[in-house]
Order: sequence, then structure tokens, then C-alpha cells
Amino acid sequence: MLVHTAIGTLRAERVGPTDTPVYRILGIPYAHAERFRAPEPVTTDPGDGVVNSGRGQCFPQRLMPGFMNLFLRHFQLRPEWQPRHDIQSEDALRVNVWTSGSDTPKPVLVFIHGGDCGSGTLPIYDGTHLAAQGIVVVTVTYRIGVLGHLHVVDGDRISCDRALLDQQAALRWIKDNISALGGDPERITLMGHCGGAQYALYQALNPDNRGLFHRLILCSGQRATPQPLDADAERKAFARLLADNHLRDYRELAAAPVGRLLRLAQPTMTLSTTMDQPFFRVDPRDVLREGVFPHVPVLVGSTADEFSMIEISGWYRRMGIATSPEEFGRTTVRLYGRWAGPIADALRPESTDLPDLQIKMMELLVFHSAALNLMERLSAHTRVYGYRFEYVPNLYRGLRGAYHGAEVAIFFGNLDRMRIPSTDDNRRAMAVTQRDWLGFVRDGVMPHRPAFDAQARITRYRGDGETIPFPHLELLRELEGTDLAQRVVNAYMSRR
Repeated sequence: MLVHTAIGTLRAERVGPTDTPVYRILGIPYAHAERFRAPEPVTTDPGDGVVNSGRGQCFPQRLMPGFMNLFLRHFQLRPEWQPRHDIQSEDALRVNVWTSGSDTPKPVLVFIHGGDCGSGTLPIYDGTHLAAQGIVVVTVTYRIGVLGHLHVVDGDRISCDRALLDQQAALRWIKDNISALGGDPERITLMGHCGGAQYALYQALNPDNRGLFHRLILCSGQRATPQPLDADAERKAFARLLADNHLRDYRELAAAPVGRLLRLAQPTMTLSTTMDQPFFRVDPRDVLREGVFPHVPVLVGSTADEFSMIEISGWYRRMGIATSPEEFGRTTVRLYGRWAGPIADALRPESTDLPDLQIKMMELLVFHSAALNLMERLSAHTRVYGYRFEYVPNLYRGLRGAYHGAEVAIFFGNLDRMRIPSTDDNRRAMAVTQRDWLGFVRDGVMPHRPAFDAQARITRYRGDGETIPFPHLELLRELEGTDLAQRVVNAYMSRR
């Protein structure tokens, strides 16, 4: 069906089994960009005809064959995490909207997915269920992988992270246009998961973005900070990239077939987040240090089994995970130094075997310490709610536990999209999570939950939810002055 709006005619589809009419509007352009260049805004008006594709679109990416998951049973290789039905194109700067319409402006949820692969139209991010509850859901498709993150040098121009500029362009488009789609531009929540959580935080720390959103949800973000721009180092790394891939110069790289770009051999540095212009005009570390974080409510947390995605025996050697007591001692001391024993002792009661213990040690340093660090820093300036998601959906009979992204599927209400049987426990977990988080999206508060404070209280989602002190609080505070978190992140990134 065609819907006529102030921003042009849109191709929409009525979706969902509910009595509330929900309309899915896919592929609305918010910007255009040449390869490795900054995005330029796209404007539309009623005279432009149909302005959106009505199809899912994503940037080019390599997908693992589906049959591999018959052996791996890895949740991120399942169909709901794969953009197999999207049109792959380098012209895919699009937003996707789920709305129930009406004349009453509704709260808006803007979702940024992780940055390695995927798109805003993955089935797990379908906004139908949330839109039926009076929320306008917007997902953002932006440049990923090499197209979004590869550091390139063209004369005097150094470009490191186009993805952040894409997301910023999308936020500006949403602020200016969401009222035409039933949304309230003064009640926008920005939500990100994994790398998307890190991006959402960077957007919040950018002074240019004040007023573009009014609440922030950060799910399973890692503890990483953007690196200062070192022009000489960037030029050397780019020269090495060209040489390793038998390319003469930037022009040949920019003109290469996209399939060749996806197969580039590249140093790790050429994909890290670096503070280049124009996005990082202000160092985000200074924003946190000086206490000028925007006064928007924040919900931040992690799941209990973030790294269950690598708990596959065939990957242990590649990931540096020991399987014998002797190897365990050497491996953990090498990575954690004198803290190997205290960390292992604290987590051993929660672990099933040696590989699981090492994975929980990684989770503590990569995800849980990042969540605590943000809670403690941000709660000094704004209202913060913390969570630990421990509910285990009956996926692979619970094999992956409360896996990375489990809370996203529960909040979006998309267990049906994951072909997970609906059970009373699943329905209760969704009802409790949605009650709390939709309250946050609507009003910036969770009336049934305490805000994070000096007592470090958070909400544990397991059953009906309960208030607990942040797990392993004292140990994490002792580790705060060390570089262990960054060392574990670096080790993981170098092996994945």
C-alpha cells in the first residue's frame, strides 16, 4: 500500500497479528555517500513520488552458509540474525520504521545494530510488537565493516569511521521527519547493542548531537575508547594495507570491486575507532571526565553469558582457551598476571568447567566491567538504571545460556521470529522486560526499579526481576586501575 506523508509517498505494509494496525515502512533514504566519503543528507517532499524501496537493504557483507549452523549451533548464524533477504548495495543508507500511525505523537525508539555485519532489517530487530504497544520503532542501516570502518588516506584527508557520521545523519533525519510518521521528536530514545551500544555512547558524547535524543539504552557494550588520531601512524598503516593487497594507491582501492574489498588483508589498526574529524571535534573522554554528559536518562547492562558464542570446542585453541589445568595456569597468568588467581577464584562457583571459567573471566573484564564503569561514571551526572539479564530462552535447550543479545530479542518481543516455542516463562520474561523498558522509553523512568546509586543496585532479569547489588562489585573496583580490560579486549580482537 502507498501512504502519503509530508516527506513524500511511502510504500508501506500492514503487519502483525494484533488488533492495532502496524505499518512497516522499509528503506527510507536518509543520506547518500560515495565510497569512503562522508554522507550527504537526502531530502524528500510530497512531489517526489514513492521515496522508499519497500525492501530490506544492507551494505555488502559475506554471509556464512546456513548449513554450518547444523554443527555450530551458534545463535548469530541463525536466520533471524542474517540479512539473507536484503538487497546488498553500497547505496543503503536507510532507516526502517514501524508505526501504528494516528494523530497522537508517540515515543520513538531508534535502534543501532552492531558494527561487524547485519542491517537494520534483521528479523530479530523487527519492530512490529513494540509498535503495537504505542512506540514508533526506527532501525538504522549504516556502513559496516571495511566500507564503514577502514582507515583510508587520500592526500591530506584521513577518514577513519564513516559509520558514526552515517548514524549522526540518520539521527538528524529522524529528528526532522519522524513527526510525519507518528513519532514525537521530543521523546526519542537511542538504543544500541554490542558495537551499536558503543556507537550510541559516542553519539551521546558528541556535543553536536544535543537534542537529537532524550534517553539512552546501552546493551552489552564493550569497554573501548577511541584512539587519538596519529597521522603518521595512519599513513604508514595505510601504505602497508595497500602493499599487502597489491594496490597502488587510494584511487585503485576506491575503485576496486566490492567483493575484493570484503577480502582485504588488513592490520587491526585500520579498523579501530579513531578520533578523526569531523565527528570527534571534542575528545569523548574529556566529556566524561569533565562531567558535561548530557542530562538524559540512561539504561545500561549486560547478559550473564555474553561470550557463550565462542563456547565451541573447535574454537578453543584459536581463542587461546586452555583445556587442561596446567595449560590453564600458564594461559591465565600470561593474560591476567597476578590477578589470575583472584579472578578465577571469584568466578569458579559460577562455572561448569575450565573453558567456561575462562570465558566467564573474559565476560567479567570485557562486558561487565564496561557496564559498571559506565554506571558509576554517568550516575554522577544523570539518572542511570543498571541491569544484568540472566533469563535463559529455550534456544538449543538453553545451550547458550543468557547469550549475547538475548535481552534484545526479549525486549523486541521477537522470540517467535527465532522459532523459539512460546512458553509461560518466555511470555513472563517478555512482559516484565517490556514493562520496565517501555516505561523508560516513554518517560525516562522505570517506576518498579531502583536507579543506580551508591549502593550499586541493579535489576537482575530472571523470572520476575529482582534488585541485587552489582555482582563482584569489590573485585571490579579493585581492577579499575589496571589495564586488564583493554588487554582482554585486545587479545579477543586479535584472535576472532
